[in-house]
Amino acid sequence: MPRARWAKIGVALAAVLLVLFGPHVAWRLTTSRTLDVVIVDKTVPFRNYREHAAIPWILHALSIRTPRGDFLDPARDYVGFDPETKKGLDLTAARLARADVLFVTDTYGVYVGDYERRGDIAALERSPKIYGGMSVDEAAAIEGFVARGGLVFAEFNTFASPTGDDARARLQKLFGVRWTKWVARYWPSLEDPDEVPRWVGRVFERVTGAPFAFTGPGLVFVRDDVDMVVLRPEDLTAEVVAQVRTPAGAALGLPERGAFWFWMDIVEVQGGEVLVDHVLGVTERGAAKLAAHGIPRRFPALVKNAGTYYFAGDFVDNAIDLGSPERAGVIATKQRTTGCGGGSTGDEGFFWGFYAPTLARLLEPR
Repeated sequence: MPRARWAKIGVALAAVLLVLFGPHVAWRLTTSRTLDVVIVDKTVPFRNYREHAAIPWILHALSIRTPRGDFLDPARDYVGFDPETKKGLDLTAARLARADVLFVTDTYGVYVGDYERRGDIAALERSPKIYGGMSVDEAAAIEGFVARGGLVFAEFNTFASPTGDDARARLQKLFGVRWTKWVARYWPSLEDPDEVPRWVGRVFERVTGAPFAFTGPGLVFVRDDVDMVVLRPEDLTAEVVAQVRTPAGAALGLPERGAFWFWMDIVEVQGGEVLVDHVLGVTERGAAKLAAHGIPRRFPALVKNAGTYYFAGDFVDNAIDLGSPERAGVIATKQRTTGCGGGSTGDEGFFWGFYAPTLARLLEPR
């Protein structure tokens, strides 16, 4: 075989090897950072660690190591409920004494109903609490951490039930927001008993006096079990809900748009700075329904306050296969491809297009 042909084969083989192994090699050549990161997750009924597993993955992808020199393990490195022992552990000031960053990913908790069905499926219906909610002592520990210069990220359900009023008030002040007690979620099929909790229908019937007899998709708003709004297809545009950055978010280099349709809470700013808004895609009919209940068409999705960031949505919750984190530029690459610039719907589109690049940007050294 002529030497020129061998040379072409060699070049082609090198190109294939570069594509296959280049990102992994490049990742291993990057300089690691060290951060002492504490994760709080009280909603861990099963060993899938769904409500916080993405955080260690993102930190690993960014080559952020623990002071031990390794990477966070989602099964071990968090404070909250242990699905093995079925016991909860609260956050303490001592645990934060040497920390740099705190993530409060979910505080809703674990309930008796979580263990009444087969498989690792959390209960849809309400039942007696086993463990959950933030305490006043934990709020005080976080206040002290922020006062010392610590960085805190928190998400839905930090303020809602079962966190008590006193702890909620302190946390809201810390994050520069006030929860209106409205929560919202889109369901593609309101008649699906495996997705829509029966308590949603019971609240609707109690509030309106009409049966919850909807079929097809709907965006549902609930306020403290005393008020409810259901937006139907004729009330919504195709976009349903978008996350749109503000000028302040643009100045930080955050992704321009996202499309998150899962659980979110409606908060008002009280001292914080809005970086991203939830923007509801509603028709005139839908806007009138919202206005009748005092629900705005645009409300904060990400708020920055002194040393804190609050995500007004259950953004971290996903069950997608993230793959190996040890690939150079994996988050930026996925943002361009799978995330479609943050405009795609679904878990993958939102995670890669908005959530992961947002956290990566906010975790960059200042």
